[in-house]
Amino acid sequence: MLKTKKQKINLARKNMKNKYLLLLISFLFIGCEEEKKAQLIQQKDIKANTELKKEVDKTYNLKTFDGETIKLTVDNNILISDKLENKLVLINFWATWCPPCKKEIPIFNEIYEKYKDNFIIIGILYEKDIDMNTLSNFIKENNIKFPITITENENFRLAKELGDVKRVPESFLYGKDGLFIEKYIGIVDEKKLVNHIKDSLK
Repeated sequence: MLKTKKQKINLARKNMKNKYLLLLISFLFIGCEEEKKAQLIQQKDIKANTELKKEVDKTYNLKTFDGETIKLTVDNNILISDKLENKLVLINFWATWCPPCKKEIPIFNEIYEKYKDNFIIIGILYEKDIDMNTLSNFIKENNIKFPITITENENFRLAKELGDVKRVPESFLYGKDGLFIEKYIGIVDEKKLVNHIKDSLK
């Protein structure tokens, strides 16, 4: 009887150990599962932050010479901007030292004045370390009527986004729906530009 009692005690102890081991193993599995979940959440957060960074990287805050800010996003040949809705947009990269750029200004002024309810030109100054007084005099001398952006780092970042602009003048036309229409290398074809504007008015 004593032996049987000892056997029962040993058996009970063995069962307790087994239960403890099973409990410990289950905790370990739960811990691993929670770790996996945590890793998945972390990966999702990293992905979300990456996507957000991409979105931010494609948004440009362009400060104009007149002190306004034009905020626009360019992604996959689509231009988005609250201020530019329902307007054709011509993004023109130019510089004060560029003779063809200077030659374009009277053409741009005339078209801009005639169609400004439906069309806007954004002059992106593609020039480094320009003196603001020099720029001010240039704008006055050439009677520039459309906005000129002066935020150097944003201007050059946008140039990189739009096919890595290296020469000026170079211009990009977007429709009222924000979709890319045409790229102009060198002086803009005035007739084609006006036709695009007229077509948008139909």
